Amino acid sequence: MAATAFKNDSAAGETAKPMAEDNTPMADANVNKPPLLTNMAEPKEPDQPPLPLTRKNLARLDALYGKPDTTTTTTTTTTTTTNSAYLFEHDSDRMTICTTKSEFQQQAYENGILDRTASHPPCRGDLGAVQEYLAQRRGSTQPSKRAHRAYCKAVSKSFNERRVSSLIESKIFKEYCDSDEQYDQSNSRAITRIPQQGFNYNLSDPQPDLLEGLKTEILPSPLHDHRLHDKCSLAFCHFAAEFKRTDGDFDQAVSQAAYGGAVLVNARDRALAQAKADTRNGTAAAALAIDRTAEETAVLTCVTDGQLVEVSAHYCEGGQYYQNLVAQGSLLSYPNRGRELIRNAQDYARKKAYELVALLGADLKEEEEEERDRDNPGSHDLLGHNRFLTYSIRRG
Repeated sequence: MAATAFKNDSAAGETAKPMAEDNTPMADANVNKPPLLTNMAEPKEPDQPPLPLTRKNLARLDALYGKPDTTTTTTTTTTTTTNSAYLFEHDSDRMTICTTKSEFQQQAYENGILDRTASHPPCRGDLGAVQEYLAQRRGSTQPSKRAHRAYCKAVSKSFNERRVSSLIESKIFKEYCDSDEQYDQSNSRAITRIPQQGFNYNLSDPQPDLLEGLKTEILPSPLHDHRLHDKCSLAFCHFAAEFKRTDGDFDQAVSQAAYGGAVLVNARDRALAQAKADTRNGTAAAALAIDRTAEETAVLTCVTDGQLVEVSAHYCEGGQYYQNLVAQGSLLSYPNRGRELIRNAQDYARKKAYELVALLGADLKEEEEEERDRDNPGSHDLLGHNRFLTYSIRRG
């Protein structure tokens, strides 16, 4: 093999370069060679895969950055949207604070859900009429003294929350499955179809122990967007209850009820916003009726441990959600006035549900049972509403 010659030009001060046999410079092996990549990490896969293009994620994106073709309407209490795309589906990946955690109350307060102390004095002037309705005596027969003693004995030994819930629902609360086939109850079911707003920021979906409202399937199709669940849902709910065992954390139940009440108020305000949008070309009387309805206190919640019951009214003013204690009673005394209080609250909330759905054009008859006939022989309650009207509204 021929040796490689080197040309040395010391005068020019150049470095010797390898020469071929014909005295021509050899090509530099490093010419046109990319520089070495030093101290560079290997490419990594993304930490999370891209989100799928689903209706839920598109709705969340619209809520964050706005949607040009969305029509918004403003009620007397809050600005809401009537677009059904804002009724988000449940997001299981969202990091939230559970309602049973110690930091839940503080987060709810920061979101504008005020506790009872911050909600005083009340901002609504109709709470006196609500209290009068809840205090009325019912014509239904009280349980026998023997049955009442059996209840008191059973509840005093119930240290399991599920047992307390079953006992209270069967002995104290009113059921509507036989008297009103349009109205129903659900137990311990999360309310998942609620908009992502400031009041529920970083909070898990509320899950009342008892929720009452109209069955979605009996409503006209345009009103199905107001349902609170994905399947077999309730809509236009105005009553929720939280149960605690006798040695449980009653204050925690009050906070959970405040959150549930805020969700129901928000759903009611969105329905009123839609009703007002539908009557823009209607009569002035229809618009005035909606404004008056928006000023009413309609949502009630109940908290009980089987011995004591407290009923609170919920409403929204200036973007903040208030709760005011309007009535309380004992479930251990006889006659059982606490039982009457709960059932009056249930009837009041059901009446408000029918009135609200009527403003949205649904023609539903509030089905009554004999118990209310004995309570009010004249077929009128204390707020002056005829309980046997078929609620309807005509578009102008």
